[in-house]
Amino acid sequence: MTSAPPPSSSAGPARARPPARSATLTELGNAVHAELRKLGTLPSLRWAALLTLAATALLALAAHRAAPGTDPIRTALRWTQAGFLVFGVLAATHEYESGGQIRATLLAVPRRLGLAAAKAIALVAVVAVLAAPAGTPYLVSVALAGAGLGGILRNTVAAVAAGLTLYLVICPVILSRFPSSAAWLPDTALLEPGRGAAAAVLWPVALLVVAAVSLRRRNA
Repeated sequence: MTSAPPPSSSAGPARARPPARSATLTELGNAVHAELRKLGTLPSLRWAALLTLAATALLALAAHRAAPGTDPIRTALRWTQAGFLVFGVLAATHEYESGGQIRATLLAVPRRLGLAAAKAIALVAVVAVLAAPAGTPYLVSVALAGAGLGGILRNTVAAVAAGLTLYLVICPVILSRFPSSAAWLPDTALLEPGRGAAAAVLWPVALLVVAAVSLRRRNA
């Protein structure tokens, strides 16, 4: 009676080696966890969140007393959305302005596009919690746009200035001159969610894609 042929020596290692997709997801999950921990421990982000929420509450109270028939939260957010923009910028730029911490992050997560995705996922999770009392996902869009600008410019002051100019100056001016452009402007979704939903998604996604490409191609 002949014996069965011995198993191929390559079968064992192939089974023992984890799938590449599983390893990538594990790395992404670890990176998201690390980014969440950073966002939760940075004093500048805590202050930005606290001041923004406090200012929104005070302005909403004032708006309610001045015009009871309007939505006081959305009225307040026309101005305090700037705080969520700053939050997103700080989340993206703090590693470039704190002694080159981004280099240490890249050593831990060498896949730069994966790191960019982890940062975006962590920011969405944190801002979604902060924006929950306001009841609008628009603030997540604003924070992501800020993060995109921060990732592109890598400078807090420049990114904040660019974001505030876009949302508080350029968009209102364009809307006043070309009312039909509202559906293409990133701030329309605050007061008209249905009309501005697409722009509220496309603007931050476009900025984040440019930031991710910049992270991949530029030196840390």
